[in-house]
Amino acid sequence: MKLGVIADDFTGGLDAAGFIRNNGMETMLFNGIPSADELKAVPAGDAAVIAMQIRSIAPEEASRQAAEAAKALADAGCSMFYFKYCSTFDSTDRGNIGPVMKALMDELGVGSTIAVPSLPVNGRTVKDGILYVNGVPLGESPMRYHPLNPMKDSYLPEILRRQSVFPVSLIDQNALRSGKARDIFREISGCAIVDAVDDDDVLMIAESFSDLRLVTGGSALAGMLSRIFSGSRRNPVAEAPSSNGRRILFSGSCSAASNEQVAEYRKTGALMIAVSVDECLKGLDDYAEKILQKVESSSSEYPAMIYSTKLPDEVKAQDERYPGLDIASLTESLFAVLTKLFMKAGYSRFIVGGGETSGSVVKASGLSSFRIGREIAPGVSWMYSGDIGFALKSGNFGRKTFFTDALYE
Repeated sequence: MKLGVIADDFTGGLDAAGFIRNNGMETMLFNGIPSADELKAVPAGDAAVIAMQIRSIAPEEASRQAAEAAKALADAGCSMFYFKYCSTFDSTDRGNIGPVMKALMDELGVGSTIAVPSLPVNGRTVKDGILYVNGVPLGESPMRYHPLNPMKDSYLPEILRRQSVFPVSLIDQNALRSGKARDIFREISGCAIVDAVDDDDVLMIAESFSDLRLVTGGSALAGMLSRIFSGSRRNPVAEAPSSNGRRILFSGSCSAASNEQVAEYRKTGALMIAVSVDECLKGLDDYAEKILQKVESSSSEYPAMIYSTKLPDEVKAQDERYPGLDIASLTESLFAVLTKLFMKAGYSRFIVGGGETSGSVVKASGLSSFRIGREIAPGVSWMYSGDIGFALKSGNFGRKTFFTDALYE
């Protein structure tokens, strides 16, 4: 295969797979590390995306799993390796972006790489090393309230230095646009953050670094590399498999975008079921059965939504009410139980908001490989395994009408 992507969560993997396919390369998306036979079946000129769940686990374990994925790709003959993380560079001072980069550099025997989180189509840009979200510095954006990886700094070189043992440099926009980026890169070791404020910048980076063994970044750079490797051809939109099954919506993200999207979907009059921590503590299986019964008895023309999405003040109040309780893990466990239950009941379309929630849903489904379908929003596409379809989005992605947009394939 030409391109092998290791994504740090499932929505990130789907994000990358969609951009790669839209820019000309066929790709298979795998839930965790696939078998050697599955990887070797990926054609020489195509891409494989391995979606991991390593964004918020211990850095040491994340690094071990990423190195294992890289070895599997290398054994299958992969030419270029790509570490895909969120365009908002979600990580704490302990990691996991820096430690995983180091593990991949060691596994692949390379001394330097680049970091390009910019995703201009979704308002993520980097200028002078500062990451902006829709024009607002990252540390001043709603990402500062992220429940797992609060981002309170905006200067990427410093963020990466605090979690890394290798040198971190900056290739600014002036150097990139004057054609000096590769010359600067040759003189450094470790990782170089590269500015990119629009898609032209990202394409220029892809053209300058398309021969590296390891690159890292958001989905935009993966898409531009695909454009180069494929000769700019465009793939036709994949048709959705026929299905008589029904749709169910889950939302586990507490991002500002997700709160807006849940509020917008409420306007449809659909059945809205807020996750109850008390009910979860009484027993997940019984609670899930009660939820299914409510959904089955709904008369709304719109599919029901089960959500744990809350505003920052509500999250704070909930944490204070249940001190010491890992509420996020508890609710993700509920979504996993619900997935199995709804699949058994004949539901075959799952529309999910939140990276961790999406990972829980896909893992619970027991499905391991997927083909990519229609794009719903930049970075979010339908994906299918047999007759089962998923629309999975990172918490910050999509318009406020995302959930109604996703109802149509």
